Amino acid sequence: MKEAALLLVLIATGKATAYREGIMDKVVQNRVEWGQIDTSLPHIGYVALADKKYLGKRVLLELPSGEKVGPLLVADCGREQDQQHLKDIGFAIDLSYELAMKYIKTAEKPLPGVKVWLISVGNGEQ
Repeated sequence: MKEAALLLVLIATGKATAYREGIMDKVVQNRVEWGQIDTSLPHIGYVALADKKYLGKRVLLELPSGEKVGPLLVADCGREQDQQHLKDIGFAIDLSYELAMKYIKTAEKPLPGVKVWLISVGNGEQ
């Protein structure tokens, strides 16, 4: 039997922003009802990324200090028509209000210089 290896893949760099209080809770409720995310996966909070392909995946947030926060469950994504705008503003990740208060201490202004790492588990097989 092969052991699983934890792989981190850098998928975004830029600014962290935050949802308003209570908004992520409704998003999570909808995504669960629609069968798009599995909240039983180990995680400490919810985030949104630009690309819908990460919906339901887990990520780590690396703060400018180098501290890594996670695992975080991707519960939302940017709309197709917003993708260019998100690139233009240097968007990396939206945090739930609760995560923003704990790790960036505000929901009012973005935190530049963050990195987002996709958590991938591999077992050596392709």
